[in-house]
Amino acid sequence: MNDILLGAYHITDLDGVDHILFLVALAASYDLTKLWRMAMLATAFTLGHSITLFIAGLDIVRASLSWIEFLIPITILVMAALQIRGVKFESTSKRTSKFSLVSKSIFVVTAFFGLIHGLGFSSFYRIASDRGAGIIMPLLKFNLGVELGQILIILVTLSIFSLARAFGVSERSQQLVIGGAAFGLAAKMALENVPF
Repeated sequence: MNDILLGAYHITDLDGVDHILFLVALAASYDLTKLWRMAMLATAFTLGHSITLFIAGLDIVRASLSWIEFLIPITILVMAALQIRGVKFESTSKRTSKFSLVSKSIFVVTAFFGLIHGLGFSSFYRIASDRGAGIIMPLLKFNLGVELGQILIILVTLSIFSLARAFGVSERSQQLVIGGAAFGLAAKMALENVPF
């Protein structure tokens, strides 16, 4: 299978619902009016998972698949909990609270979570790809496919959220519902994948 299609398939396939769920949880307080802000957060996520995708894809690092499958839902749990708590991922926010540091460093947090998701991408890539040729170009193509799939997910998600806003759903209500649903699903995934 073409590596670009393989990457796009992996992130949009329901077997990879954990990556979709992370992006949806990250976008829980946004709509299309904040597409640029969400794109910047997605770029931070991309930077993180690109680093570990390449390092692990080149066999420089190998992580335990059972731990990766546990830690990915934990990243979703944390993001969902922040949304439920009402943390604003806005750099212009002047709110002072114990979560203001998280709000200001959300790009770093998102990139760190991307590192963990990249290990999941690399495990899938290692299993699904043809390793006959060189590794750099296929990895680049796979990552491009992941990014194209990620853009599609973000556009669909923000379009649905914008439609909800048009029907009167408030930002806070959206945060609570999406954050709560993501938290519940991620908790189930984490419990199913406890590695010890």
